Amino acid sequence: MKTPTKIIRTDKWRLNPTPEQRLRLSETVGVYRRACRYLVGIIYTHWSELGELTADQLTPAVEKLMHQTRSRPNIKYPQFNKTFYKFPSYLRRAAIAFSAGQVSSFVTRYREWQSGNRKRRDAKPPRLNADSGCYPSLYKGQCYKLHGYDQVEIKVFNGSDWLWTTVQITGLRERHLVASNKMMSPSLVLNERVCHLSVPFICKPEKRKPEANVTAVDLGINTTATIAVVTDSGTVIHREFVHPGRECGSFLGRAS
Repeated sequence: MKTPTKIIRTDKWRLNPTPEQRLRLSETVGVYRRACRYLVGIIYTHWSELGELTADQLTPAVEKLMHQTRSRPNIKYPQFNKTFYKFPSYLRRAAIAFSAGQVSSFVTRYREWQSGNRKRRDAKPPRLNADSGCYPSLYKGQCYKLHGYDQVEIKVFNGSDWLWTTVQITGLRERHLVASNKMMSPSLVLNERVCHLSVPFICKPEKRKPEANVTAVDLGINTTATIAVVTDSGTVIHREFVHPGRECGSFLGRAS
């Protein structure tokens, strides 16, 4: 079996925020979700044009609709900048990517429903849910900074502005200790029960060492028995057929 060149595995890094920090983290997740709901509406409205673009093309195309700059003073949806004042650019782009994924998934599922491809005949049409799995993706240096593996500094929203706060890390696995593993942007997961960073890693598994050859025997109770020697790659390097009557007779003769 061929060993995959790379796989992605996700670790949970448990956080232990103070009550005040938990409030700020909750504010951050809340404002990110509100931004995503706003963006889902824009993207869905313009999906006939946006749906044809690649991922690299889609983000700047959406920003031209809702993100006002000096070189782009006239935009179709100026309310975003007013509602989400000082919203970090990296979080904005993460929100655009997430929202586009939600819209794409909904459009695909709705078309399947319309075509009659349903689990049940009375199945209700899918809904466009902007909150499902919606947690902010944090970019290194812009949204989070690691201080060893005991503390992480996260940019949070305090209700009016964005500032940095340092949160204690109380539990993590050991994928970060493997030199060949590459850490990707974590997501801040926060609800009533948990508070952690969901940290994906690109892992490069070690090549499997060749194992010893395997000998397999098909006894063939009423037919000729088959003996095969197979390598680790599945190549048969030896095969032999043993007729039970002839071989057993000769064996008994030798035994007597």
